[in-house]
Amino acid sequence: MSEYFRDILRLSSVKQIGEGSVIKLLYKFGNSKDCRDANESDLSECGISPKAIRNLKEKEFDDGLYASQMRLLEKMPDVSITTILEDDYPPQLKNIYDPPPFLFYQGELSVEDEISVAVVGSRSLSRSGKYTVGRISRELALAGFVIISGLAMGADTIAHLGAIEVNKRTVAVLGSGIDIDVNVASRWARRKIVEKGGAVISPFLIGTDPTVYTFPARNRIISGMSLGVLVGEAKKESGSLITANFALEQGKEVFALPNEIYRDKFEGGNNLIKTGQAKLVMSVDDIIDEMPERVRNRISPSAKNIEKRIVDFDDESERLIFNLLIENSMSVDELSEVTGIGTGTLMGKLFLLEMKKLITREANNIFSIYRK
Repeated sequence: MSEYFRDILRLSSVKQIGEGSVIKLLYKFGNSKDCRDANESDLSECGISPKAIRNLKEKEFDDGLYASQMRLLEKMPDVSITTILEDDYPPQLKNIYDPPPFLFYQGELSVEDEISVAVVGSRSLSRSGKYTVGRISRELALAGFVIISGLAMGADTIAHLGAIEVNKRTVAVLGSGIDIDVNVASRWARRKIVEKGGAVISPFLIGTDPTVYTFPARNRIISGMSLGVLVGEAKKESGSLITANFALEQGKEVFALPNEIYRDKFEGGNNLIKTGQAKLVMSVDDIIDEMPERVRNRISPSAKNIEKRIVDFDDESERLIFNLLIENSMSVDELSEVTGIGTGTLMGKLFLLEMKKLITREANNIFSIYRK
């Protein structure tokens, strides 16, 4: 386990020393003891105030919090910890203002995360929103982007599952401790994220409950890890817009999917486009075009057509059925109503998709995506 984590907790307990100063001190002096023993002029060069220096000099470090976190961590063999002073810390995140000094994580951290896009949006997406967010997430993943999101219900989970469906990497950032599942659905999704080679990360101590304060902190990390943020459906005041604003402050690209103009639930995303804060996205190529040349050189030149080559559909009606079932399990009657395909023809299409092992039939003639 990281020794730096102990030093971070020690220095963070000193009054008047914030997280940014903690990082500066450890970069300069290496450990908490040497920080405390350093002369005042060297400490001042790190931006430490005279009062904070006095507090540090007088501080008797108490490792009780560190010991309790380590005891909790020992009970979670699949969880690891990294700090900003280590090489496996996410590279994009190191470059934002006041980055989190440590991260707990499940799965694997990867240099691939340098090429990533955050996908965020409403917790209650419309049916068309589910389809659009799911499809563009798959296409972004197939193009070579890691999908970053927050594992919330709605757009976040659909974005993660979009990457998973095409066997690509995705990273979830929690608004709580690594040990906490906000809901049953997130428990299933995070397991799939890790199984597919992705990661679930938390910038909070083990045992931290989600609050109105932890989610904005999570959103800042989502944007910080990414080259850009794509907003699906969003209300005028929503967490998705907080993430977009963080991205703008961090100098990241912001993108938005266009939506109906007379519905309040879409006002936030539409306003980002109207005010020029976000680029309107009609295809994945609209996102690729805004990326630096070094990124464009590492991704597929024809991303929007990749999915057609991966999945062998006989016609567009099969593709429509498959994409609908990616978002939700549905009955024959529901599929017929949404697609406009007659029941007899639809049953034939469903049978062919079953034979291709793309979908599966469950009890009461409910159909869903086939998961290996």
